Amino acid sequence: MKLYQIAEFTQGAFTNRLETFSSDIETVKVKSLSLKEFNETLGLTYRISNEKNAEITVAKEKLIPQLLTNTNSLILHTHTQKVALLPGKYSGLLLTNNFIKIQLKGNVDNAFFEWYFNEHPSIQKQLAFLSEGIVSSLLKLSHLKDLEMDLPPLQQQIIIGKIAQLKKRKESLMAEKSELQQLHIQQKLIQSINNN
Repeated sequence: MKLYQIAEFTQGAFTNRLETFSSDIETVKVKSLSLKEFNETLGLTYRISNEKNAEITVAKEKLIPQLLTNTNSLILHTHTQKVALLPGKYSGLLLTNNFIKIQLKGNVDNAFFEWYFNEHPSIQKQLAFLSEGIVSSLLKLSHLKDLEMDLPPLQQQIIIGKIAQLKKRKESLMAEKSELQQLHIQQKLIQSINNN
């Protein structure tokens, strides 16, 4: 089956088209989802240290719920071609044009789908084919909708999804442990110099 048969999609907005400076209308300030938060969710490193303030003022009637993140939708970054199931702390963030919200319908587990999209060889092969010959790979919504899905029964999806989430959590804890060990060694080395 094709992905469009089991999902609804919302393309993120161009912030310069949404942002308003008018004082005549009711507005709301909203922070946009950044690549830093997206990568953090997936356990990926993010190298840019100075993240610009991504809060913009939007006319209240233009800020539709489909453009905001939540905990029951998946978010695709069109450049990295990765999908993330965002935690609650990132709910209510504005999706910019680099992101697509995927709301799965029917018998599809979100945690399973995150793993399936990001790691399954059949999806990776399709994504590689779509970006073949392109200098800067960018997954278009039309291509995303046409991805071929071969999903197992829901009960199996739930089990695989839970295992994938535990694997991700373990990798995160191992990275944190390694970072703390490096910090501890660094402090011991500095202490040994100071003691002499």
